[in-house]
Amino acid sequence: MFKTIQSLRPIAAPAAAVLLAGALFILEERHFDQKSALLLALVTGVAVAEILPAAALGLVFAALVLQSVKVFPLVLLSGVLSYAVVPVVIFFAVIGWKTRNGWVPPGAAVMFAGITTLNWFTDQTWINVIFASPIYGRGLPRTLTYAFLIFGAFAALNLAAWAVGVAVNNASRSRRAQLAAEARLRETATELAVEQERNRIARELHDVLAHSLTVILAQADGMRFIHRVEPESVEEASRVIAESARTALVETRRLIEGFSSDLGNQPTHTIEDVVTLADRLSSSGMPVTIESTGEPWDMSAAQELTVYRLAQESLTNAFKHGDRSQGAHLHLVWTPTSLELRSRSSLITGPVAAPSTPPSGRGLAGMKARAAAAGGWVETVRGEKTFEVLAFFPSATLDQHATATPSKPRVPALEGAKP
Repeated sequence: MFKTIQSLRPIAAPAAAVLLAGALFILEERHFDQKSALLLALVTGVAVAEILPAAALGLVFAALVLQSVKVFPLVLLSGVLSYAVVPVVIFFAVIGWKTRNGWVPPGAAVMFAGITTLNWFTDQTWINVIFASPIYGRGLPRTLTYAFLIFGAFAALNLAAWAVGVAVNNASRSRRAQLAAEARLRETATELAVEQERNRIARELHDVLAHSLTVILAQADGMRFIHRVEPESVEEASRVIAESARTALVETRRLIEGFSSDLGNQPTHTIEDVVTLADRLSSSGMPVTIESTGEPWDMSAAQELTVYRLAQESLTNAFKHGDRSQGAHLHLVWTPTSLELRSRSSLITGPVAAPSTPPSGRGLAGMKARAAAAGGWVETVRGEKTFEVLAFFPSATLDQHATATPSKPRVPALEGAKP
């Protein structure tokens, strides 16, 4: 609606001028002659007031002055309705006023009222007709009182038109400012959505590729040393490499094609896949044990993926930066009100311990972002010999009930796990 009004704005003043001229010509039964000179000058001022506001005010001033010096016919011949055009000129001039001299339009409004009052009293016949009695010769105070009343009426009318123009300008500026703010807000929201999607893709790619490439690298390095002495182990290592590469390829393709966010009926990973994850790392040289206590409750696909990714990142970091020979332990603690995921691994001790410090890069930051998105949190604790990751998820955030029906534990313990 506002844009429609703005698009019609350039023709508003000319249209108003045509309507005023037509209406006054009809009401006063005028013709295009000398008696209509004042009216034609004023409606011309209306037509150009928004485009050339200063010129329009100057035209009104000139027309009123020419009437006062009797170049234009006086009030009785020009018609009193012609003066109704003056406030219209002021209104459109205020709308189109762009300069800083904001005092000019209200000053012109008061000045026009003064000249109009002078023109009325210059035409003695008109002033006697309008007041139904002679004004002149009955005392200066009486004459000045009538002059003040006429001046006040025209000044009030002109200043009202100026005030309405100012109000329209303010409303228009406020609306434009609001539309600009809304546009900036939409742009910001779009940029935020793009940034969030970029971060999501980065986290997914990091989780997928970091784990898969770590496993592939470990298996490939192992094959270099065992292919002669343990040829039977090469086939198993090749299988793990192929499986890891295939999984990374499928997940990356789903991510790029936009299917990774569709976690409705076909999730990319479930909690059961943590067992496969641990088995893969165990076969690569880092024994992993999984312990699950409590009664698991059903989770959504997105929630299961979050738990899987946290376990994946924790174990991958342990594999890359920890003491693989000591293995890693993953513990899922289910309670009616929460789920805790605890990962513990051993650090490399001795002179080479410093480089093994787990990094604080995208991996840990991504873990915290994932947990926060699910309403939980992640904390890491680095001891002298161990590195622990603790993730916590309240069941209320995961849309679970404390009275959920117990089900069979869904994550079986691997060999070496506690019963």
